[in-house]
Amino acid sequence: MTSAPLNERQDFDLDKDLEMTRAVETARALLDEYWDFNIPIVPEDFARRLGLKVERIEGLGTKSGYLDAENRKICVNSSDVPERQRFTIAHELGHFCLEHGSSLRDTTMTNWFLVNPVHERLANEFAAELLMPAIAIKAMIEVRKIKDPVALREAFGVSSQALFFRLKNLGYIL
Repeated sequence: MTSAPLNERQDFDLDKDLEMTRAVETARALLDEYWDFNIPIVPEDFARRLGLKVERIEGLGTKSGYLDAENRKICVNSSDVPERQRFTIAHELGHFCLEHGSSLRDTTMTNWFLVNPVHERLANEFAAELLMPAIAIKAMIEVRKIKDPVALREAFGVSSQALFFRLKNLGYIL
């Protein structure tokens, strides 16, 4: 059995952590600049402040949305539920802020994430921090003592799945 030398594995993990940190730091910089500390956070407001237009489009089928970086536009599937649309806007905003270029997401395809898994993971991390800032999650759970997942989901305007992963990644078990 052959394995990679330990230092190479550590370098790989460090690179991944640094990229994740960059995604979170980028979202936090945007929050520092424009957030009024109200929730739910409206990702369209952030897009507009960065000079991006958000369009809700019919006929995207199974595609959640995409970033048209050249035309400074985020297109979102108008058939998706509002929580999904909000996450898609934040995700595509992540691609824009992280300079990933134009993107297209079809989350019903089993291999959609494999197109560029690093970019997709980073855009998801950015979107999670933008819509559910760690400081706001902490305030809701530890200060306001709100531990009901439904109440948290509604307060942040996100799906149960997005909230679950965010809480898990922040170390909260409710």
